[in-house]
Amino acid sequence: MSQHEIDWDPTEPLTVEDRLAQMAQTRARCPVAFAGRHGGQWDLLRYEDIVAVAADPARFSNAGASRYNRPLPPLEFDPPMHAEYRRLLAVFFALPRMQALEVKVRAVAVEIIERLVAVGEGDLAKELSYPLPVMGLCALLNISSEHWREIKIWSENTLLMDSDRQSDRELAIAGHEKIIAFAGTMIEERRRNPMSAQDDITSALLAARIGGAAMDDDLIARTLRILISAGHNSTTSAIGNSLLYLMQHPQSQEQLRQNPKLIPAAIEEFLRCDTPVQEMPRWATQDVTIGGRRIAAGDRIGMFWAAGNRDERAFSQADQYILDRKSNRHLAFGRGIHTCLGAPMARMEIRVALEEMLARTEAFGSAGAAERAKFHRMGVVSLPAWLRPAH
Repeated sequence: MSQHEIDWDPTEPLTVEDRLAQMAQTRARCPVAFAGRHGGQWDLLRYEDIVAVAADPARFSNAGASRYNRPLPPLEFDPPMHAEYRRLLAVFFALPRMQALEVKVRAVAVEIIERLVAVGEGDLAKELSYPLPVMGLCALLNISSEHWREIKIWSENTLLMDSDRQSDRELAIAGHEKIIAFAGTMIEERRRNPMSAQDDITSALLAARIGGAAMDDDLIARTLRILISAGHNSTTSAIGNSLLYLMQHPQSQEQLRQNPKLIPAAIEEFLRCDTPVQEMPRWATQDVTIGGRRIAAGDRIGMFWAAGNRDERAFSQADQYILDRKSNRHLAFGRGIHTCLGAPMARMEIRVALEEMLARTEAFGSAGAAERAKFHRMGVVSLPAWLRPAH
């Protein structure tokens, strides 16, 4: 990539409020901004530019460079291979599967929340938003929930791959390798104890034919790897963000408690305003011009979902939380062929967490300072709270 003047640095250690202000100011003066990380990349901060790039996989590839040497399907594959993986996996996130999974997720949520309410206090991040989604993932993958803590640690560490610190990147690589090894044990277990390919993702991958050929164990492990790590991290962030907002806004909390039918719309607004995954990359396959900036073939592009979701040209009162916002076409789950496969599962888990928290409390609020996650994740690491039980 040729050298360009640096327009901004989204990795600066800023507060959430300052980060949002930085994105808005940069979008206003330089909506296609050049950043220095990854050897230089073009960051898209306008909704319309992000949507256009996400909708054009021919000119903007997601297979430009794997984060971990070998690509992780389907995320790091382009058409036509991407579609084969997507079709294979999508059936496991269909509505009937999610309805069956919801029963298990709700049981876990009730157990956690009842324990917190009984004590009257707790850390809603560490004790609820961290375990719930990964336990849901374990149920989806037919693996024991006893593994949830190690899966969570490994997966969180993989998020450090974009760090400038060598020690962080080493943790990310180690986390990746541990998940790959864990996926290998899942494959071995399923060979010893077969399940129907209609009922189990690992069995479906073992039985699959991609491009007319069976998948080898390494390819299956890499497919499981993306499901294991992506299947809970952003949902953990979304639940924590939603709870933090409701703790800070007791009137909104009471509004949803009195009218639970508003919860699904409120979730979409929480996802828009506090986008869990700030950005995802693409690579230009040909010379293009976006927003007046010349981008060369091979250049890396960062699609800033978070900035697009706060774009005042796409959303009226873009910086306001409007819990019953209509036509909320936010970008929190991406857009185009790589739209998050697990979005139905994430929405269900966030809804269950909020429904049960609101139903089982009269009120809950802050018992200490919340700790927010670092770029490129928008989440809550710690959320001390008091809880008053419902009468």
